[in-house]
Amino acid sequence: MTNTDRRLTGWSTSEVARLAGVSLRTVRYYHEVGLLAEPERRTNGYKAYGALHLIRLLRIRRLTEIGFTLAQIRELDSKGPQADALFRSLDAQLSERIEQLEQIRRDLQQVLSNEVHRGMPPGFADVETAATLTDTDKATLFVLSRLLPEHRQRRLREWLSTAVDSDADADFERLPADAGEAERAELAVRMLPAARAAKQHRPADEAPVAAARDIGLALRDIYNAAQLDVLVRVSRALEAESAEH
Repeated sequence: MTNTDRRLTGWSTSEVARLAGVSLRTVRYYHEVGLLAEPERRTNGYKAYGALHLIRLLRIRRLTEIGFTLAQIRELDSKGPQADALFRSLDAQLSERIEQLEQIRRDLQQVLSNEVHRGMPPGFADVETAATLTDTDKATLFVLSRLLPEHRQRRLREWLSTAVDSDADADFERLPADAGEAERAELAVRMLPAARAAKQHRPADEAPVAAARDIGLALRDIYNAAQLDVLVRVSRALEAESAEH
């Protein structure tokens, strides 16, 4: 053994990976992205990892376990004393994620306790009137739960909790695409009271929904032509009433 080999008596790549509790592929990847310095090599060409390499791997593993990405770890290396800000940022992100997971768990518990809620979107599983909602209603809710801002979703949940099912709702659900003019007009009139009640849950001066176009496109696929026409009639009637006042 040469003097150099006596000095380089560190661990091989597989050995340091095993000691750090990571895969061989992970060690190689850390080298590729610049997170782990390359070790010296023995005269036979094999790498010789030392204690500093092991410590670095253990630190990276610890940081990834608590939620840091590799990009953030690289940023930590460069920030030095300012690293506290990154830790506080991660803490805030984790706190938000925990709240999201708790809400998901609450939704799951409601789904498990009541089969009616299984077709409801996130945040709407506890709506008391879920049993009266049609598949079309639920499909619409899925779209709105994605596109409406949270404050409008909250008011929608409040309205749904007090909404009363009516014959007009059932007739709207069954309305065929080729329904005649008279049938559409009559149904729009019957649906108007419920639409007024829903509108009361929205401030008069509230700005239009930013995603109104996307909502409109989605509704075209959910409802047939006659149903869309009825919805337009109801909307125009509400606008006319607002203009009168």
